[in-house]
Amino acid sequence: MAETKKKKVNITNLIVLSMVVGVVAGVVGGPAMAQIQFIGDIFFRLVQMGIVPFVMCTIIVAVGGLTPQSLSGVGLKGIGIFAASSFVAAGIALGLSLVLQPGAGLGETALVQDAVFEGEASVVTFQDTLLSFFGNNIVSSMGAGSMVQCIVFAIALGLAISFWRNAHDGKCLVYDFMSELASLLLNIIRAVMGIAPIGIFCYVSSMVGSLGAEVLIPLVKYLGVMALATVVMFVLYFLLVSVRCRLNPVKLIKKMWPMSALALGTISSAVTLPTAMEDTKNKIGCDAEVSDLLLPLGMPLNSNGAAIHLAVTAITIAQIYGITFAGPELLTVWVIAFLLSLANAVSPGASLVSLTMIVPALNLPMAAIGIFAGLEYPTGAIRTILNVDGDVFAALLVAGDKGIDHDVFEDKVQA
Repeated sequence: MAETKKKKVNITNLIVLSMVVGVVAGVVGGPAMAQIQFIGDIFFRLVQMGIVPFVMCTIIVAVGGLTPQSLSGVGLKGIGIFAASSFVAAGIALGLSLVLQPGAGLGETALVQDAVFEGEASVVTFQDTLLSFFGNNIVSSMGAGSMVQCIVFAIALGLAISFWRNAHDGKCLVYDFMSELASLLLNIIRAVMGIAPIGIFCYVSSMVGSLGAEVLIPLVKYLGVMALATVVMFVLYFLLVSVRCRLNPVKLIKKMWPMSALALGTISSAVTLPTAMEDTKNKIGCDAEVSDLLLPLGMPLNSNGAAIHLAVTAITIAQIYGITFAGPELLTVWVIAFLLSLANAVSPGASLVSLTMIVPALNLPMAAIGIFAGLEYPTGAIRTILNVDGDVFAALLVAGDKGIDHDVFEDKVQA
């Protein structure tokens, strides 16, 4: 008699279930659920403790394994798509906010009247943003989690390895070591992801319990405009990818669902990155050289969701306080939202950091931060799913039809 095979538990379904149960538990339990947030924080720390070296090793191996010619092609195309997509995302959000008026009528509500913010503003210029890309000590950059600085160093070391391997018949001990270390770190992250449903339940329930449904009601339209702008970007992406890569958009949605669910639950691009990288190669069939380079690179640099969040929030605040942006001022809002999205944090807490940058940059009232500061989970969920999936779309657009293994995508063979 043949042995009955054990049915494998779908971790994605468990994550979605934990999110739903977490929301219900937060509504029912209220502020008392904050007592279990530390369990969710432990989960995030366990994953994040290996993310920085994992990302660095992945980029070093990806760059080190390419020729200078192929690197310039893939890298420059990817960065071009990152910039264009975030700029378009900010423009879509700006247009929808002006038409749908998410801040109209909120000026007299208790939510706005009671809003206070005692933190310090973060004034960031274009020069500051570019300067922040470069660190003077890689060890301190890794310790501080300065992902862009770590990526710049990883690219530099990867280039050195690439030239070394080309000059030494493809041999380089550092390249082999980094490749092995990346695999070991990925095994650690996979093991930690086994407790993701528990960590996400604790985090979501505590966030919802602390926030309270009564706070969300006046801001439903604001969140709705953010969600609508995100949907528009998804539609554009699916249209472009289905045409350029000849992929069935319905099947692509199914393939991307696990990473999307994880992004919604964790509201962290960094935590979702290993899953996104594996699924992009092994389920969608994207060329490994493209995905291994562009997905880690896009994590801090390709923040379509952050651009939408910043643009919608800026216009909503202006509408609340009766401030009108017109003509060149609207272009200023558009460009600032786009540029500040490049300084996007890749973990929970990113929303507050973004607010302390966009509000003073546009001379808006600092008290407005007090209105939106508590919306970390709902705004984070909306922005993170597009941040993560946008990186995958960018990789697919760079790879094109010839860079996709259609047998893998159609489940005819395993990658």
